[in-house]
Amino acid sequence: MQEINRDNQQGIADIHTHTRFSGFGKYSFLHFPESVTDPVKAVEAALRKKLDVLCITDHNTIRGAMIAKKHAEGVDVVIGEEISSADGEIVALFIQEKIKPMLDAPLTIDLIHDQGGVAVAAHPFSPQCHALGKKICHLKLDGVEVFNAYHRDAYSNLMAQTFTPEKLARLGSSDAHSIDMIGNGYTIFEGRTSEELRKSIIKRKTSFGGSKTPLSECMSWSREIAVESIGMIYNSLKGEKNQDILYLAIDKTTKKTKVLGLIGAGLYIGLPLSYFFGISGEIILNVKGKRKWNMSRGQ
Repeated sequence: MQEINRDNQQGIADIHTHTRFSGFGKYSFLHFPESVTDPVKAVEAALRKKLDVLCITDHNTIRGAMIAKKHAEGVDVVIGEEISSADGEIVALFIQEKIKPMLDAPLTIDLIHDQGGVAVAAHPFSPQCHALGKKICHLKLDGVEVFNAYHRDAYSNLMAQTFTPEKLARLGSSDAHSIDMIGNGYTIFEGRTSEELRKSIIKRKTSFGGSKTPLSECMSWSREIAVESIGMIYNSLKGEKNQDILYLAIDKTTKKTKVLGLIGAGLYIGLPLSYFFGISGEIILNVKGKRKWNMSRGQ
């Protein structure tokens, strides 16, 4: 995390982070854990990086955030959720109950507000995630993530900063999927507490900062996923019992799936595949991002 210049009246918040409770993602034929970060370790990392507020926003669940909040010490933890609405992903902050996914965006936002929460458009022009796009101009959102450090392409943040209406707060985040990524992107707000963050978003008294997550951290994250997956698959094949959320999901799969996963993860680590996928993915996402940018400008 780069050095932050701020006065004594400003707080720093990472409003979008993930833990091992975010479950599994999918890319082509591959299924993999989105994150293996322990919620308590996430809090410790936020404290080391001198964040005032950490928002845990796992995919379609608040379980990780609730664990983090119980162990919060020295940093305010906000219970959040990255909701997969039918129209695109929406980050809910300051909620107490999980909100059901795959509802339309207007209803999802209403349900967030019913809990006294704040609704934020996550990476609205992402070339890799289901995003709201220009619907942000017509929805009753409170803010828009105009800087997402995890999105390394040259266009998604540019589009968010270009098309976000003035009526909405402009926010930054890391969208961290690993410990090292926490704090790479952040929101600057008036005050230091989570309640002051909420008020700053509502009043549009926020700004953003940070830098894009280095490709090396993305590669390290993918190798971390592979290493931990190997351990969980191996222990599952041995018949060990474990109540960890990711372990339980792996343990339910067939023996054939486990063996294939073990081989795949082993090859990923043994061969320089993280470099190949990292560099090729970078190229593909920039091509997709440029295409979106040109379409948005009518080219």
